[in-house]
Amino acid sequence: MTNPIMSADRDQVLIAFNEVADVPSEKQVRDWMNRYPQFAEDIREHAEFKRELAEAPEEDFAEPDDAMLATARSRALNILHDIQQKAAANQTQSPTWSEILSSSAMDIPALARKIDIDRSVLAELNAGRMRFPIGERLLLALCDALDLSRGCIEMAIEQLSSGPRKLGQAKARGPMTINSRSYEEVINASQMTPEKKQYWLGD
Repeated sequence: MTNPIMSADRDQVLIAFNEVADVPSEKQVRDWMNRYPQFAEDIREHAEFKRELAEAPEEDFAEPDDAMLATARSRALNILHDIQQKAAANQTQSPTWSEILSSSAMDIPALARKIDIDRSVLAELNAGRMRFPIGERLLLALCDALDLSRGCIEMAIEQLSSGPRKLGQAKARGPMTINSRSYEEVINASQMTPEKKQYWLGD
């Protein structure tokens, strides 16, 4: 069954890719396909379409008159409106981390067991005290365990890290500070074995 979140995320990725260049290079196409493998075919097709459009000989096109220009402008505005509407809808549909866990009927201990990681790591993530970005292996493990797209998980985690739930103790005569740590610091502070820490710190 198609995941509605993943489907919506595809539109966001293609909109962003469309702004990379008028004619994307092979390297740009490969980079985007590696970054979003679940949309690799869509990215490749979009790149080929842009190349064909750019390579079409000028003589194939008739000199536009005022009516043709007005029609083209109207169509362009309609397309832009549709893209903006889709982007706004996608933003609204992006679930929070709490909603993701709830819809998956999973809590932090259960998720930690499923991906075989120290629950303290996910507890720090859940509390928003782990700074983004997180490790590639943890990101992929979460995508697999929760059956969601990379973009969906990334957006939910970024929301967590932008608003930690617990703040550090205020320094004397100073502002309150946020006790946040990098992904590497959280992994190294866990009770996992050195071998398992090395695994989660790997690519």
